[in-house]
Amino acid sequence: MNNRLRFRQIFTQFNRLAARAAMVLVVLSVMSGCIAPTPAATPGPIQSPTPTATVTPTPTPMPLGSPQNPIVIGLVADLPGQALDQPAQDLATKLTVGSLLSVKASVFRNYKELLDGMGSGRIHIAFLPPLTYLYASKRGLAETALLLNHFGVYTYGAQFLANASSEFQVFYDPLSGKNSAPAAEALAQFKDKKPCWVDSNSTSGYILPAGLLAVNKIETQPPAYTQSHVGVVRSLYVKGVCDFGATFAISGDPRTATGVLDDLPDALQRIPIIWQSDAFIPNINVSYLAGLQDEKRDALNRAFLDLASTPEGRDLISAALGGYEVEALRPVEDPLYDPLRSMIDALGIQLDGMLGK
Repeated sequence: MNNRLRFRQIFTQFNRLAARAAMVLVVLSVMSGCIAPTPAATPGPIQSPTPTATVTPTPTPMPLGSPQNPIVIGLVADLPGQALDQPAQDLATKLTVGSLLSVKASVFRNYKELLDGMGSGRIHIAFLPPLTYLYASKRGLAETALLLNHFGVYTYGAQFLANASSEFQVFYDPLSGKNSAPAAEALAQFKDKKPCWVDSNSTSGYILPAGLLAVNKIETQPPAYTQSHVGVVRSLYVKGVCDFGATFAISGDPRTATGVLDDLPDALQRIPIIWQSDAFIPNINVSYLAGLQDEKRDALNRAFLDLASTPEGRDLISAALGGYEVEALRPVEDPLYDPLRSMIDALGIQLDGMLGK
C-alpha cells in the first residue's frame, strides 16, 4: 500500500514538471515570434580598389659612340648622279676602327639638309666648305677641327690682274712671291675702275678681292661677271670689258690653264699680277657638332689623321667627298677664318645664301 501511494506521488510530481516544461516551451515560442528579425545588411556600391601606380623606369640613354647610339658623319652628294653611299659607309667603318667609337654615315642631297641634321643633334661630323662653315659657326652648330690639304695647300688666296698696257703699277714680284706694298696702297689705283669678277658666289673670284677693296674703302664701278676664272683672264686679254680683275691664287694660276695658253700663249706677259693676297681662304674642313665631348673629338681626330697618313686612306676620304682630292689633314682652330669673316662683313653678305661654298 505504501509503495503504491509513493508511486502515485512520484507520477503526479512528474506530470506537474512536464506541464511546466511544456508551458515554458510555449512561452519561449511566443517570445521568439515577437522579436523582430535583424534585417540583412543592404550592400552598398562596390568600390573599385585604388590602383597602385606603376612606375616605369626611365631607360638610361646609351653613351654616344656606342653601337646603340653611334656617332654620325654627314656627307653631301650635290652633283647629279653622284653616288656616295658606299664610300661614305667605308669611311665610317675606318673611323670606327681607328677611334674605337661606333660611327655610321648619312648622305644628304644638299648642305641645308646636312646643317638641319646638325641643328637637331643627329649629325656629329661634317666636311664643310669655308663659307658653309662660317654660316654653321655663326649659328652655333659646328666647330672646326681639321683642315684638308687640296692641290698641295691648306689655304689659298686671290690675285689682282690687269692688262700690261693698262699702265697700272705692279706691286707683286713673281720671283720672290711677295708684294712690295700693302693692300691699301697697291689697290688704291683701282678706285673708280671697272672690275671683272667671276661671280657673286666665288670666294676667291669675288668675296676676297672685293672684300679687300671694301675694307680699304676703295670704291669701283659696277662689275662685269665672267662666270669663270679663265673668263677673267680672257676678258682682260682682249680689253674693253673691264679694267682689272681677280682670280684664285696660291693653289694655282688660271693664266697657265691649258685652255688659256693654247689660245693665248703670251698670257703671263700680257696679264701680269698686280698684287696678291695672303692665303685667307681655307679649304674644306672637318667640323664637329658644337659641344661634342673632347675625348670623342680627340679619338676621331686621331682616326682621321691616321687615315690621311696612308695613300689608301686619302683615297677613301677623297671618294667620300665625291672626288675632292685630299693630300693631307692638319688640326686648325676657328681664328683661321677671321680674315675671311672680315671680308664678308665688309660686303654685307648673307651667308645663308652661300651654303655649299
